[in-house]
Parts: sequence; structure tokens; C-alpha cells
Amino acid sequence: MFRMLLVLFVALSLGGCIDNEPPLAEERRLLLSGEDFAVYEAPDEGHYEKLVTYAARSIDLSFESEGSDWFYLYSGVSLYPRAADALMTSYAETFGASLGLRDSGLVQQDLPLETKLASRASLKLLTQDGEPVGNLFYATVGNKSMFTIFTGVYFEQPEDFEAFIAPKLLALREYQHTDPLLSWAGDKLGLGAD
Repeated sequence: MFRMLLVLFVALSLGGCIDNEPPLAEERRLLLSGEDFAVYEAPDEGHYEKLVTYAARSIDLSFESEGSDWFYLYSGVSLYPRAADALMTSYAETFGASLGLRDSGLVQQDLPLETKLASRASLKLLTQDGEPVGNLFYATVGNKSMFTIFTGVYFEQPEDFEAFIAPKLLALREYQHTDPLLSWAGDKLGLGAD
């Protein structure tokens, strides 16, 4: 009983605790990076980030390209304890991106996807002055969400993008993560697996 109260106290005192650390290799493999666009001669420079928010019990991974005047890529994956959290994040990202793109002059055109690897997936062709410039993609896979936007390279055919993104969605589906709050509390209280 005392341990349960102690865990509860620790959890409540963590309220807004956040860790920013480099993602592990297996976490980086969940994200699109410049290497995934090498066939299009896109630069692979960029940086990875990992943000662990204990209060939300979430892990946010991202890759953002840098150093190119013609190619841009942002790829993000969020890991949650519940599927409902991933779905809410996906809706929020979609809404936020739509507002941001509207102000940038980019127009979104829906491209229908048929992937079975995600429960909610959407692909948009981004155009500027009627010309294709990139894509916006989001998906939820169980308790994980993915959000990606890139310009300088684009897919006009949904089936081509589905073939391109399938390995990442499969990796996301198979990836198992631990709840960061429970993992942290278990480590601090000596309850972690040996």
C-alpha cells in the first residue's frame, strides 16, 4: 500500500516533467528521413529529436531536414499508452497543419489511400499556383500517430506513396514501447524488469 501511495505521489509531482534526449536507433527507424528520399537525390542532412512528457505519458519522435533550399521534410511519430490519445493527436495535427498551410499559399488536394496498415490515414498533394510541390500525410496505428510533410519531392499517385510509406507503417505497427511514466517509476522504485 505504501508503495502505491509513493508511486501516486511521484506521478503527481512529475506534473510537467519533460525529458529531451536523442532517440534510439530503433526509434529513428520509425521516422522518414532524408535517406528515404535518396532515390530522388534529396539531401539527408537533418536532426532527430525525442521528447518524453511524463504527465501525458507520451513519447514524441521527430526528424527535420536542414541545409537545403529545394527539399524540406518534417516527420513525426507520437507514442501513447492508449489509441484514443493517438487519434486525438492526429486530428489536432491535421487541423494545425491545415491552418498553417492555408496561410502559406499551399493548397491541399485529397489523394485516396487504401492502406490496411493504419486505422486512419490521409494523403494530401500540396500545390502552389496549380503546380505540385509536396505531400502531407498522417496516420494512426493503434496507440501511435504519424505526421509527415515534405516539399521538393511529391507523389501524385496514391499507390506509389502507399508502396513508399508501407515499410514505415509496418515498423510502426510492430514497434512496442513502454509507458514512460510507469517505466520511470518502476526504475526509481526498483520495480523494473531484470
